[in-house]
Formats: sequence, C-alpha cells, structure tokens
Amino acid sequence: MEGKIIKALAGFYYVSSNDQVYTCKARGKFRKTKQKPLVGDRVEFDIDENQEGYILKLLPRKNVLTRPPICNVDQALLVFSITHPDFDGVLLDRFLAMVEHLSIEPIIVITKIDLDDSLMAQIQKDYASYKVIFVSSKEHIGIEEVKATLKGKSTVVTGQSGVGK
Repeated sequence: MEGKIIKALAGFYYVSSNDQVYTCKARGKFRKTKQKPLVGDRVEFDIDENQEGYILKLLPRKNVLTRPPICNVDQALLVFSITHPDFDGVLLDRFLAMVEHLSIEPIIVITKIDLDDSLMAQIQKDYASYKVIFVSSKEHIGIEEVKATLKGKSTVVTGQSGVGK
C-alpha cells in the first residue's frame, strides 16, 4: 500500500492512506542506510495479520526541512506581526531565501493589523512579487483567505514567537 506519513511519535509513524490512518514502524533497513522517515514522506507500507504496519520504502522527496524535520512541503506560511513584536523585514527576507531555495512557495501572513496599519502599504509594495495576506483575528480579517490557501496543500507555518501563528 502507499500513503503519507502525517505524524511521527516515539518510533511510530502514522500513515494516511485511503481515508484511514495506520500506525506503522520503520523496518530496520532504514537504520542501516541512515535513512529516517519524516512527516510528509510518501511511503510504501504493509499491514500484517496482527494489524501492525511496517514502512517498507520511502518514495522520492521533493524537499526536506531540518527544523522542523519534515519533507515534501508545498508552501510555507511566513507569519510576521506588524507590531508586538515589531515587523522584522530582515528576518522575513532570510525566511524567503530559505524556502525559495528549497522550492517551497512562500506566502507572507502579516498579523495584528488592527493594532497598527501604518506599514501595510509599504509591506505590500516591498513584497509585491509574493502573495501577502493581512490578518486581524480580532476583526476577523484575512482568516478565510488563509484557510483557502491551506486547502489541498502540505503547509509549514513558521515565524517569530508571539506573532499569532
């Protein structure tokens, strides 16, 4: 069978296949080859008569992130706040370079716009070649656009602490 690892915990891998989730272990051959299954991996696996699953093969990866350890990511939500903490364009640029290098589509999400909207026009101008979503959870602005962006995609969410991820 084929599936996708959606969770890894304490040596167990939870593989989604055909609208079911199977609990699997990795075969010992992965230790010998120094391969480690990651969340996001497409895998071939088998279920034995005791309903125990075993990952048999890792299918080719399109990209790998080390922190968090995941692979096959389609897009990255780069979440930054306009204030509290203050917007950090240098850090955003570093994140953009990293995800683009891995062929991951960046989507910039700017939160807390209800607290200060003075930088919105400048951010929109500076990052015009990217998809930018402005969000206020208090005023329910941009939430539906973020949800729509997530549909059908493997997404990693990253950003500073305190930005409202």
